[in-house]
Amino acid sequence: MKKTVAVIGSICVVVALIALPIASCAEPTPTGGILKISHQAAAVTLGDPLPMSRADDLFKAGPAIETLIHYDETGAPMPWLATSWEVDAEAKTIVLHLREGVKFHDGSDFNAEVVKWNFERYMATGRAELRTVESVDVIDDHTVRINLSSYDSLIITNLGIYPGMMISKESFETYGEEWAGMNPVGTGPFKFVSWEKDVSVKFEKFDDYWQEGKPYLDAIEFHIIGDPLVRMAAFQAGEEDIVMGLDPKDARYLEEKGEYVIRFLGSGMHLMSGDAMIPGSPYADIKVRQAIEYAIDKQALCEVFGYGYWTPLNRGMARPGGWADNTDVVGYPYNPEKARELLAEAGYPDGFKTTLFTRVAPIWNQNFMTAVAGFFIDVGIDTEVEPCERGRENIAAVKGGWEDGIWNWTMGLYAPDELMTINRLMARGGILFVSKYVASEFQDVLEEAVAAPDFETKARLTRELQYLMVDKYAMVTWLNQTGTPSARYPEIHDEGISIGPGSVHWTPEDAWIDE
Repeated sequence: MKKTVAVIGSICVVVALIALPIASCAEPTPTGGILKISHQAAAVTLGDPLPMSRADDLFKAGPAIETLIHYDETGAPMPWLATSWEVDAEAKTIVLHLREGVKFHDGSDFNAEVVKWNFERYMATGRAELRTVESVDVIDDHTVRINLSSYDSLIITNLGIYPGMMISKESFETYGEEWAGMNPVGTGPFKFVSWEKDVSVKFEKFDDYWQEGKPYLDAIEFHIIGDPLVRMAAFQAGEEDIVMGLDPKDARYLEEKGEYVIRFLGSGMHLMSGDAMIPGSPYADIKVRQAIEYAIDKQALCEVFGYGYWTPLNRGMARPGGWADNTDVVGYPYNPEKARELLAEAGYPDGFKTTLFTRVAPIWNQNFMTAVAGFFIDVGIDTEVEPCERGRENIAAVKGGWEDGIWNWTMGLYAPDELMTINRLMARGGILFVSKYVASEFQDVLEEAVAAPDFETKARLTRELQYLMVDKYAMVTWLNQTGTPSARYPEIHDEGISIGPGSVHWTPEDAWIDE
């Protein structure tokens, strides 16, 4: 164990067990210190939401950069830098009321002009989250009006992720875009100190934070440790308070020891997408896309690599049993003979050559994709696995696209709304994953769902999207659902990592260490 539990804590437990109703122990007082978090993935960018596509970067920027809204434990929007809002679907407007008295780390004010500037930068990218926003008006110093081209039921929810990240206009204009990407200047509880790429990211307490008396910690440090054995050893030696991005095998080992708290960072998915938009690509043919689905034994992959934490994804991008889940979707059960038959019908009786691109870390992901490649080879697709660094992966994911193969993506799934995730990842015309196949019918239904005037219509259309994505068009290859395991010592309190559907938001301002 990293620390010895205080005797007073043990006395509390004993008193409770012998059920003396009048006995009680004082709650421990939140204390400071340095919270050390180890992670396998280096950040691509920290201070600029425009190139961000991974929750990893949003998470690492979280101590410094806050969003306009947060999500509660159910995934519903809740006030944060925006304290309230009024939505007028008929007028196609949203009025945001902003928190007063908030300062950026550079001393500049958080106000309506800064919000308008942040929105307009994001709108210029063409990303799907704000595509329906036509303009933003400043009503007064702490009120903005968003004017929409059509009603968009997802705008408020989207303000809890990249488009809602508020960075300092003053610092950006003083030092420039490149500097801003490397130096996060926000309104958060911790100020940026340093970023040593592939090594560490460090923050220190911001004394002028808008929540009085917070944060409790003196500092937060992310330590980037790519080697899973080294990361596990550092955690078990007490050099790290929290270890994230665990191999499921390691998470199972730590859980069975019973000395640590195991949690999962949200709920995610593994999927693959071929370069279907490239002329002449095999993946442009629906029979090839369906063949790939049939070729993969998803249950076997979950059993071998998931250690009980993974389940196959058979019905698209929906939480099983949730409002977006379409139980009528059939999917593609493992059937290699059917896969070979479809490949022959598509004009590839002898298969074809392809490259399966995947991230270089963690190493278990490469092993996972090697197993997937084995299923491809079994049905005649000559497959080479090519591990890629995060920088190249980010270029392919955001605006650049890819060709000559199929990409493996690991993406967030339910945080906090399935339609929000579908729109962000799968919409046609955006800058995310531009080489993927998107059916025109799917895009039409997606736009209708986003503009749905009520929840019942939204849910019905979202379930239809699942059918279109999976059964009708096999737009991408679904593999499995997974959360990202993390472990921490029980002395770490209230950091909010891995809590609820909106777990992209953690609570560094509330975190403390019981020494």
